[in-house]
Amino acid sequence: MDRALEHALDRGDAAADVLFAVDVRLLSRQQLASGVVRAQHVLDRFTLAHAQLVAAADRAGVWQGTGARDMADWLTNTTKTGYGQANGLLELGETIHAAPEVADAVTTGELSAASATSLHDAVTTAAPGADTGALVAAVKGAKPAAARKAADTWKRLNAASAETEAERDDRRYQRRSVRPVPPVDGTVTTTVVLPVLQSRQFINAISAIAGKPYAGDTRTTEQRLADGLIMLCDAFAKGEVKGGRERPTILLVFDADAYTGDTDTPAYTANGDRIPASVARHLAENAHLQRVVQAGSRILDLGVTARLASDDQYRALVARDQGCRWLGCEIPAAWCEVDHLIPFPAGPTSLDNMVLWCSHHHHEKHRPGVQVLGDAHSLRLQLANGTIIDCTRRRTEAAA
Repeated sequence: MDRALEHALDRGDAAADVLFAVDVRLLSRQQLASGVVRAQHVLDRFTLAHAQLVAAADRAGVWQGTGARDMADWLTNTTKTGYGQANGLLELGETIHAAPEVADAVTTGELSAASATSLHDAVTTAAPGADTGALVAAVKGAKPAAARKAADTWKRLNAASAETEAERDDRRYQRRSVRPVPPVDGTVTTTVVLPVLQSRQFINAISAIAGKPYAGDTRTTEQRLADGLIMLCDAFAKGEVKGGRERPTILLVFDADAYTGDTDTPAYTANGDRIPASVARHLAENAHLQRVVQAGSRILDLGVTARLASDDQYRALVARDQGCRWLGCEIPAAWCEVDHLIPFPAGPTSLDNMVLWCSHHHHEKHRPGVQVLGDAHSLRLQLANGTIIDCTRRRTEAAA
């Protein structure tokens, strides 16, 4: 270990010993309050230094070749801490590496370590030349939730010139993951990272499977959702999951001009989740739609529910495509989604313009730079790198 680093850590140990030796029973109420606040500031500075070490170790690849999945996993296994805590340290280290002014704000006590960590996504994906200093100045003194909200707004404003909406949606979607950590006391903590819309679908689905709480139900909400997930997996293992068109209901409030593509005003779920306009338009391909005409706060008209692809069209698609059209994909039709090759409303809701994709390949088709060649009967896709994917053959023909 470097002598300077070793000396600094020794002094940190000594400081901790001195602090721990204080007889807190002899302190007044005012002294305790002041001590708690001061200790938090000192702890934030230690956390900042620790995070800097963790991020540097990650860049040096100290976890590679150890069997760990990543730096946070290595730190979890080596120090026996929680994965969330380890990942938080890594994110804080990456944040101050990308924006040194964040470290200055924590050092001076103008920003807590927790609030600084909430800036991670914004500053580490900021466009070149983005004024991260302005963001830090705006969130000084803010709690983590408020800092995160301000960072999201700042990121949307500063990313507009660097990324298209489709590129932002794709980048977020590529971060999806399911990550279990080693068992502790017979249980495994699994971290699920999903885009907002898919997360809402996930929670709604397992909540519906678990059923509503009943009289005398002692389960917490978290336990009830866990039961729903267990029941879903058990049903799949027994071959009882059949799939189908129906999905858990998600209410989206969406501006009509954004729906037709004239604006990019985001949609919002009933839970307040912000859904980018391009994602909401994509969702509308398989959605039940209801017209709501509103004047101020007064609702003037409720239109009837309509499905963009009729049930008869869906059955025809199942008979024709039999499953995901991506060559080599074996996902059956019941688990697929209907896609307009030319996006609606520019493209017609006709069998020539609709195919079935599994969820993964549906997103692949909508990735930036992907071009549709032909129609449903002579379908090929050109990927962003120029690769041509032949999707003309039916599953039965491909299997022959």
